[in-house]
Amino acid sequence: MKKNRNWLIFVFSAVFFVSSIAGQGVPAPYTIRLQPFMSGLDRPILFRDDGPGPGRKLFIVQQTGLIRLLQPGSRTPTDFINLSSKIPVLGGLGDERGLLGMTVHRLFDTNGKFYVNYTRASDGATVIAEYTTMAGNPNQGDINSERILLIIPQPFSNHNGGMTEFGVTPADQDFIYIGMGDGGSANDPGNRAQNRAQLLGKMLRIDPTPTTGPTPLPYSIPAGNPFQGANTTRCDGGSTSAGNTCQEIWTIGMRNPWRWSFDRLTGNLWAADVGQFSVEEVDLITPGTNYGWRVFEGTSCTGNDPTLCTTPPPGVTYTPPVFEYSSATGSRCSVTGGYVYRGTQGSVPPGSYIFSDYCTAEIMRWSGAPPIQVLLDPPGNIISFGQDENSELYACFGTSISRITRAKASADFDGDLRTDVSVFRPSTGVWYVMHSSNNSFRIQGFGVNGDIPTAEDFDGDNISDIGVYRPSTGVWYYQRSSDSTVVTIPFGISEDLPAAADYDGDAMADIAIFRPSTGTWWIRPTTNPNNAYAAQFGLTGDIPVVGDYDGDGKFDIAVWRPGTGVWYWVNSASAAASQAQFGVNGDIPTQGDYDNDGKTDIAVFRPSSGVWYTTRSITGTVQFTQWGTSGDVPVVGDYSGDGIDDIAVFRPSNGVWYLNNSSGGIVFTQFGSTGDLAIPKYDAP
Repeated sequence: MKKNRNWLIFVFSAVFFVSSIAGQGVPAPYTIRLQPFMSGLDRPILFRDDGPGPGRKLFIVQQTGLIRLLQPGSRTPTDFINLSSKIPVLGGLGDERGLLGMTVHRLFDTNGKFYVNYTRASDGATVIAEYTTMAGNPNQGDINSERILLIIPQPFSNHNGGMTEFGVTPADQDFIYIGMGDGGSANDPGNRAQNRAQLLGKMLRIDPTPTTGPTPLPYSIPAGNPFQGANTTRCDGGSTSAGNTCQEIWTIGMRNPWRWSFDRLTGNLWAADVGQFSVEEVDLITPGTNYGWRVFEGTSCTGNDPTLCTTPPPGVTYTPPVFEYSSATGSRCSVTGGYVYRGTQGSVPPGSYIFSDYCTAEIMRWSGAPPIQVLLDPPGNIISFGQDENSELYACFGTSISRITRAKASADFDGDLRTDVSVFRPSTGVWYVMHSSNNSFRIQGFGVNGDIPTAEDFDGDNISDIGVYRPSTGVWYYQRSSDSTVVTIPFGISEDLPAAADYDGDAMADIAIFRPSTGTWWIRPTTNPNNAYAAQFGLTGDIPVVGDYDGDGKFDIAVWRPGTGVWYWVNSASAAASQAQFGVNGDIPTQGDYDNDGKTDIAVFRPSSGVWYTTRSITGTVQFTQWGTSGDVPVVGDYSGDGIDDIAVFRPSNGVWYLNNSSGGIVFTQFGSTGDLAIPKYDAP
C-alpha cells in the first residue's frame, strides 16, 4: 500500500442471502446524553476554546473570579488567572454579579491578549478589561497587566448581561461584542433599554485598539457601527447627555441578554434575552435593530408604556424574537442561551439552536419552526453552555460541566441505542442478530469462512452495519443499513488486523488496519477517503485496542502488549503518546466506557480466574468483578442502554450469553453455538 493512494469504491445492490423475521432497524429519534466532563467547579459560567491555532486549549470561566485552563486532551485544570479580588463577594446562586464573560484575541497564541467582563467590587459597575499572559508563560494570565477599556455604571445588582465575544467573520473578527442588561430592578424603572444615550439594555460593539493622537482613548469605534455621525458620540462613561446616541451601540431594547453566541458557519448572532416572569425570547441580532424592551416582552405588550405598543416613536420599529416561550406558568423561569450546533459528531441535528431554561435545566432545541423540542430534562440548573474547538457542546451546572453527546451503542443493529446479542457463523457465512428492541431475529448471509466480522456504523445513521474484512484478498465488504447497498473497498493484505473506528470524529467509522509485521497503522478517513495515511505505532504481537481515551469524540490509535501488560495509545486531541501498565500475559483486553464520561477505560478479562479488572477514568480507581470462566469470550457493550458499557461474556461451549448490566440486573441468553464469533467482541466500544 502507498500513502495517498486513490482507493476504488464499488457500491452495488445486495445480493447476499437474507432471511429475516424483522428487517433492519430504524434509528431511534435523536436521543442525547450528558457525559460527565469535569466536577469540583464553582459556578462555571462559560466553557470555551482559545481560538484558532495549534494545540487548542480550553478555558473554564467561573463566576467567582477564577479562570481555569485545560491543556489539549487533559481533564486536569490549572489556574490561569484569579480575578476574585476584583469582584464582589457573591451571595447565593441567584447573584448576577461577578466574573461574567471572557473572550480571547484571534492572535492569542502570539500576543497573549484576552478580555473579560466583570462587575467591580467597589460599586458593582461593569468593567471590560484587557489582560495578557505572563511573559514566557502562555498558560498563566498576568493580573498586573489589566488595561481597562470601558466602565459602565450599574444602578442595581441584577441584569448585568456579561457575555463578551469577538466576532467570527473576517469583517468583525477584531471587534468585541458586549451584551448589557437594562441596569436591573424590575420593568426597567429608568427606561434605560430604550434610551440611546445609555449603554445599558443594549448589545455593544467596540474595537479594543486604542485611538491614535496625542491623547489616546482605550478603545475605538468600529467604522461599521450603525449609530455614527450627527447627534452621536462616544459613551466612555456608560452614557452621554440627552439627545445624543452612543456610538458603541449595536442594537437596542434588551432586558438581560445573559448568554448569546455566534453561529460558526453563518456568523449569525443568537441572543437569549431573559424575560420579566412572562415571556422568554431568543433574538437574531442585526445592527441598528430595536428588540422592544421595555415596551414589549417578546411579542407581548408589557403595559409599561402601553401607547408605544401600537404607536412607536417616529422612526422606531420593534423587531420580534425568532421564537419565544412562556415563563408565566409552570416551572420555567429564565432562558439560558446556547449555540447553533456545527459539530461533526452528530451529537444533535446539525444547525439546531440548543438552549435551556435555568429553573428546569431542560435542554431544548429550536429547529427553525415550532414547536420547541425538549431533548433532555436533567436535574439541577444549567447556568450556561460551552463549545470546544470541534463545535461540540457542553452544559455548565453549578459545580460541574457535562458534554452533550448523541446516545449510541456498539453492535446496535436495530437503532434502539442498545447493544444486540449477535454472532457471525464462519462455517456458513451467516449472521444471527437478536434485536433488543423487540426480541425479533435477523438471519443474513454475508461473508465466507475466514472473514473477520467488522460491524461498525460506516454510514453514520447510528445503526451498526453488517460487514467483514477478508484477509485472503485484503478487501472490506459492508452493507449500509441506511439504504441496504453493499460497499466493497480493497484496503489491506492478508496479515492485517481490521481496526475500523471513527478516527476523524464525523460519526462514521473509518476503515483501518494494523499490520503487526511492521507495527504500522493504515487509516482511510471518511472525511478524505482518497488520502489514506500511515502511522508507525506498535510491534509484532501487539493487539490493537482502539478507543477514545482522551474523550474528544475521535478514536485513538492504541495497542496492548501481552508480553508486558502495557497499553500504548496516541491521544488524537494532543498527538501525545501515553502508556499504562494494566494486565498480564494471558489477559484479554476489554476496553470500554464503564463510567459514561466519554473516555475509553482500560480493562482486561483474566480467563484463568474469571475476573474483570476495569478502570474508571472519572475517579482513577480500579474495580474487580468475578464474571466468567476460562474459555469465555468477553463481549463488552451497552446492553441496557444507559450509556455505560456492561461486563458480559459469551460462552461458546453452550452458546449462552451472561450479561451483568450496569443499570442493575443479570441476564442469561441462549444464542449461538461453538465456533460462532460473537459480534460485540469485534465491534469494540
